[in-house]
Amino acid sequence: MKLIFIFLLLFLHNPITSFAQKQERRFTKDKLQGNYIPTDLQDCFKQIDKFWNDSIKNEVKRTTEKKFTAKQHFGIGLWMRNNWQLWKGSRLSKYFNGIGIFHPDDMSGIILTSYYRYLKGADIDLQSQIMFYQDYWKKQQIHN
Repeated sequence: MKLIFIFLLLFLHNPITSFAQKQERRFTKDKLQGNYIPTDLQDCFKQIDKFWNDSIKNEVKRTTEKKFTAKQHFGIGLWMRNNWQLWKGSRLSKYFNGIGIFHPDDMSGIILTSYYRYLKGADIDLQSQIMFYQDYWKKQQIHN
């Protein structure tokens, strides 16, 4: 009986099980470290719309897509990677994993490109963006 109790105690407090459970919870929580985590790309747009006023949005519209995404990679892109927990895992990173995107830089790149196109009223063309990053990583595997 004592041996069964010890076994159950060890099993229930297994750090590996505990870590896996914590990780799984990260992928479903709507907030992590006090920050709301978007569920998908459209939800990202809603969140950015909330904290960018019209003058900033108009400034974005006046620049090119390439300049915007390059400039914002270490601006709002960095903020998204850190606060939306793209490095550590979140429901947003799980969404991107589900569409075949696994690197946080690629996730924020897609968000930035898509948001720019959304503001401009252009086709987001998500599938082409996904293919761009997947092709990039395939080429990296070939060269290594």
